[in-house]
Amino acid sequence: MAASRFGFSISPGAPLGVAAEAAQAEAWGYDRIGIWDSPALFREPWVTLAAAARDTYRIALGTWVTNPLSRHPVVTASAAATLDELAPGRTYIGIGSGDTGVLHLGLKAAPLARLEQYVLAVRRLLQDGQAEYDGQTVRLNWASRHIPIIVAAHGAKSLRLAGRIGDGVVVGLGVTPEVVQAALALIDEGARAAGRRLADIEVWFTCFWFVDPEPGVAQRQAGWAAASFASHFARAGLEGKLVPPEYHAALREFGAAYDKLTHGAVPEAQKDEYAALAERLGVRDYFQRRFTFAGTPDDVVGQVRAAQQAGAANFDGAIDAPLPEHQARIAAWARWVLPHFKLS
Repeated sequence: MAASRFGFSISPGAPLGVAAEAAQAEAWGYDRIGIWDSPALFREPWVTLAAAARDTYRIALGTWVTNPLSRHPVVTASAAATLDELAPGRTYIGIGSGDTGVLHLGLKAAPLARLEQYVLAVRRLLQDGQAEYDGQTVRLNWASRHIPIIVAAHGAKSLRLAGRIGDGVVVGLGVTPEVVQAALALIDEGARAAGRRLADIEVWFTCFWFVDPEPGVAQRQAGWAAASFASHFARAGLEGKLVPPEYHAALREFGAAYDKLTHGAVPEAQKDEYAALAERLGVRDYFQRRFTFAGTPDDVVGQVRAAQQAGAANFDGAIDAPLPEHQARIAAWARWVLPHFKLS
């Protein structure tokens, strides 16, 4: 089986703590670390990334993900170019339509047309020093460089858009083989529409990771996390999400019960409630199979290999946990899983 790349995304804690974590992750063999952009809940991502850049030399660094509403494109382009001075060739911009980062500002997620306009403006600012945005010519006079823009996508329309305009894509539709194949086909459609090839696009598949040598432990941990991922579908609608019809009603009911204001920072008691609700609705196993890699090391290695065989090459772990649980999770993955997929 071919080697894969692995990264993970986290909420930004104390900058120097994240920097130490990034250095450790780099030593363990991770390829990328991403910082969430939700300023009402967490610390500033670009400052956090600068601290990580200081203490690392190889690992890729960027937002995972920012949005087109809370920051002007010149601000994002300037921040990324500044980080690229600290981490040359290792900086990327991960961007999506917006989740808690805009919700807590009293805004709704950006329409895909707005996301496209923003991505193209940021790219032109970095390449040409100016761009047209909202009917105005905006400028970035001091930076000229290529910084990859990775577009987050959770549905058919956004996957096609990401294939058309993104240097990379982070797929939030799940990691089962049938979802991997369908997502890659949609990205390929978008790429071909722009005269591009799927092979030219860096595609990452994101889900929650839980691995433990004791049978049953990881699955219990994964119950609420899978439900959190599924909430994206319930909020934005099920069209183009590859959800079997028999699960539609349960997903809508789950979405109505999910507290959007705590998304990204879910209290422990609420995690148990979500897992129990998913169980009552008969979708817990479906959620877990689709949105997590969870089980013993052998279980998880098999799940990753199945996704690989379906076409996935790059895997992102969404780590929705504070330290020290967070550190324990990436350490467990590095110990039990990475050696099976990294070239020696």
